[in-house]
Amino acid sequence: MTRKRTIKDHRADSRDRESGPRAPLYLVLDNIRSLTNVGSIFRAADGMGVRKIFLCGITPAPPRPEIAKISLGAEETTPFEILADPAKAVRLLQLEGVPVFCCEQTDRSASIYETAFPSPLALVLGHETSGIDDQVLHLSDGEVEIPMFGSKHSHNVATACGIILGEVRRQWSSAGEGAPPPPP
Repeated sequence: MTRKRTIKDHRADSRDRESGPRAPLYLVLDNIRSLTNVGSIFRAADGMGVRKIFLCGITPAPPRPEIAKISLGAEETTPFEILADPAKAVRLLQLEGVPVFCCEQTDRSASIYETAFPSPLALVLGHETSGIDDQVLHLSDGEVEIPMFGSKHSHNVATACGIILGEVRRQWSSAGEGAPPPPP
């Protein structure tokens, strides 16, 4: 019989995860305009152990009460860096040996379910209506998309972020890669 976890148990686990190593997984937010989306992305990033978020262009940055309300404090536990130019973030990551994949529907994009995601990895998410900047697409190492089966052609950027991060971590867990070492 398993015992029900208490709030105290969850808080202790959360403190251990905050101080522990994160996966070699990065996000580049290219001109995301919505404070709500940014807060939701921070929360998803924290839950999936993202190492760092690059906030680029017009993407709003913490501290902002609107971000904190949605992220529930994830903006305090997930490292981030503010860079004006998303292309600079892509080049910095690539210089560190991190492949960069754009999450965008293009004539070259592959399904996230048919893509083997390398570790380490950076994912670029773009503006809610205009998508990812063409220069960033050109610099990237690949383009991926979430297959759509309904009448709409895309997900909200924060929803897409959660779906893609979940698929990356599922693949890495299956392969035994990209996960931080277990606590002592």
